[in-house]
Order: sequence, then structure tokens, then C-alpha cells
Amino acid sequence: MKYLIYTLLFVQQASAQAIDQLGLKKGITMNGSINASMTAYKAYGIAQRRDPFAWYLNGNVNMNLFGYSLPFSFSYSNQGSSYSQPFNQYRFAPSYKWAKLYLGSSSMQFSNYTLAGHVFNGAGVELNPGKWRMAAMYGTLLKAENRKGYGTKLGYENNGNSYSISLFAAKDPAHYNQTAAIAIKQRISKRIFADAEYSVSLLNDLFFDAIQAGVGYNGNTYALQLRYERIAPGYNTLGAYAVVNDMRNITIAPAVQLFKGRMSVTGNAGMQVNNLDHAKMSDTRRWVASINTSITPNEHWMMNAGYSNFNTFTRVRPLADPYFTNPLDTLDYYQVNTTYNTMLLYKIRSSAITLNTSFQHASDKRDANDQLSSFFTANISYTHLLTKLDLSLSTAFNYYYNTSTGLNTEFFGPNINISKQFFKKTCKAVLLSTYNITKVAQVQSRLFNTGLTLGFTPRGRKHNLGGSLLYLHKDRLTEWTGTMNYAYSF
Repeated sequence: MKYLIYTLLFVQQASAQAIDQLGLKKGITMNGSINASMTAYKAYGIAQRRDPFAWYLNGNVNMNLFGYSLPFSFSYSNQGSSYSQPFNQYRFAPSYKWAKLYLGSSSMQFSNYTLAGHVFNGAGVELNPGKWRMAAMYGTLLKAENRKGYGTKLGYENNGNSYSISLFAAKDPAHYNQTAAIAIKQRISKRIFADAEYSVSLLNDLFFDAIQAGVGYNGNTYALQLRYERIAPGYNTLGAYAVVNDMRNITIAPAVQLFKGRMSVTGNAGMQVNNLDHAKMSDTRRWVASINTSITPNEHWMMNAGYSNFNTFTRVRPLADPYFTNPLDTLDYYQVNTTYNTMLLYKIRSSAITLNTSFQHASDKRDANDQLSSFFTANISYTHLLTKLDLSLSTAFNYYYNTSTGLNTEFFGPNINISKQFFKKTCKAVLLSTYNITKVAQVQSRLFNTGLTLGFTPRGRKHNLGGSLLYLHKDRLTEWTGTMNYAYSF
């Protein structure tokens, strides 16, 4: 038993286990897999782009000791090797009913602006008795900077309503940070709900705050939500990897269902601004609008369509010079990005036809100059299944066109994929071929790529043997790649 306790304290990446589930009845089990592969490569017309021969051996083993997991993995090849085992770093997260303990390398979430998922090496606890929610942690956040942090959270939940307060502090030789957040989620009526969170941060004796709030309405066939977020310039917390500050964001998001749910429409519109304290030399405003529609009239047809528009306006204010009068005291800069996309699907019995299109238009307007770029992609595909023959056939045609300042790029071509199963579905063969033509300005290139893949998996499914042969030809370049692999699962 003493040996078992010592082993559990040095586990690297074990999942959370319940203490009340640990017992002798679970015993000792082991599972995993071992994989071996070899690759041969040869190119003509260009320098070799990879080694002519390579081999790889890798595997993973997971031991379960009386309900607790100890995993490790290894990888070897003629190009290097690595080995990972469960005794360098550890994570131990046992739980019992409403109590959970974190030991080792862990992460916890208090709020978006206090402790927000930052990994720490130390200890933490979560207690959820009844309607109460309590959490606490202490540990090292960044070892290289000797940054240590600690925090606690207290909350109460009842029938979808919640109230919480969280505190977090962190310190290293260059920074000292204290944060606090109060969050409320309240259902006002059967259909109306609201939430709000207010946070403050003291970073090296400088004070910042942040607020986010929302209100929404859920109807039988429609919904509407309004959100507001403001993060003061300079706001930061050492409990998060990144915080976007100096930003005010207002959004509205409607949604509606029509024709007994066969058609749904969702939208999102909003505005974002920065430079809230007017201390920067430029202001930026972003307008966002998007709408998505989905229609399923019957079992054969499905249609989706989407539209989005992102506009950005930046006004640059030069430094004031009292001895020089500049007639161009500001510079206005616009960016517009508009996207359309559609999907049309028709299926009947064992066949399906799909059409996808996407168009994106972007423009930059600076000093009355408009620089444009456009992207258009289209794909049409056909799939047919012959169930009695264990055969599937799919073919597609792809098209892509891009135009930008003085440069046009065009790409198009077909591909085909044939898959067949043999010997009571224990053997599978796949043939894939692609032919593409690319035009860049006045230069044209052609590419042909084909490959055959074979795989064999006996009924027991513990063994898998496979191989592939790939051929690529582009202009004067030719490449051959062959692969053999074997896998064993236990």
C-alpha cells in the first residue's frame, strides 16, 4: 500500500479520479498501442526534399492501478527520439462527492478578468456542497519569472441564478497584481434573463476596471440578446495569458425560427471602439454585421447562406506642432471586408450532390485611394455508395480565383476518390487522383497527384497492416513516396 501511495504522487497527466471509486475490485489493468512505419522517398527534376528512407516507432501505454491512471508514451526514429514518462511533472485531481482537489500542474477558472485558466504548479480545491460554490488555489504561475499566485472564489447557485465574488493576487520581482470580480446571473422572468460582471485590477499601484453585461429574451420562435463590454485602457491580470483592453463593445444578436423550424435565421451586429481615454494618437471604430440562414424544406434538400461585413475606421491625429500649421491635421483610413457563402445539398437514396461557394471582397481606402482584393472559391461534388458491393465513389471539381493589386491567381481541377472493401470488410483499398491547373499572372503550371492506399485489419482488430504509394508530377518535377506501417493495440 505504501508503494501505491508513492506511485500516485508522481503521476504526470492523469485524469480526475473519484476517491470513492478507488478499490481493490478494479485491480490492475493495462492498455495501449505500438506503431511502426517505414517511408521511402525519391524525387526527379529537383533536389531531394526529404530523407530517402525513414523509420518510426512510437507507442503509448496506460496502466490503471485500482482505478487510477498512469499513462506514458515513447517515440523513436532514425531522425531522433523522445521519451515521456509520468515522473517529471504530475497532476493529481481526486474527487469525492462535492469535493475536488488539485495537486501538481493544474488550471482553474474564476472569471475572465481575475484567474482565467492560467496553468499553475501547486494546489487547489473546489467545494460544491448543495447550492454553494467555493474554490481556492495557490501555486507558481511562471517558474522562469518566479511568479506565484493565490486566489479564492465564493458563489451561490439556485434555479439558474448565480452570484459570486472572486479574488486573485500574483507577484513576481517586477509585478504585483490584485484583482477582484463580482458576477451576477439572474432570470428576471420566464423569458427574460440578465447577467453582469464587474472587475477591478490593481497592477503596480495603478487601478483599472472592466465591466460586461447582457440582457436577453427567449420567445417560442425567436430570441434577442443585447451585450455591453468595456475594458479600461491598461487593464491586465497576471491570472490570464492575454487580456484585450482599451475596448468598448456593443452587440445585438437576434434569432428566429420559421415554418415549424424548417428555416432559421440568426444575426449579429455591433460596434467596437478603442482609445477610451483619448491618450493614443489614433482612434479605431469597427462595425460588424452578419446574418446566417438555414433552410431544410424536406429530407432531400438542405440550404445554407451567410453574409458578413466588417468595417474598420481609423482616424490618425498627428502630433501638434505650435510652430507649424498642418492643413492635413487628420488621416482617415477605412477597411471593408465583405463575405458571402452558400451551401446547397441534394441527397436521394445512396447519392448526394453538394455545391459550396464563397466570395470575399476586401478594400482599403487611404487618401482617396481604394485598394481592392477579391477571393472566390467554388466546389461541386458527387458521392455515390454501393452498399452491397462495399464500394463508394466520389468526384469533385474545385475552382479558386483571387485578384489583388496587379496580380491574378486562378486554380481549378477535378479529383476522384474510389474506396472498396474486401474479404468481409477486413481489407480496404482507396484510390485517389487529383489534377490541377494553376495560373499566376501569365505563368501556368499543372499538377497530377495519385495514390493507392491498402489496409488490413483482422476481425480481432488488435492488428493493423497498411501501406501506400503516392505519385506526384508537376511541370518537370516527379516524386515517389512509399509507406509501410504496422499497429498493434492491446
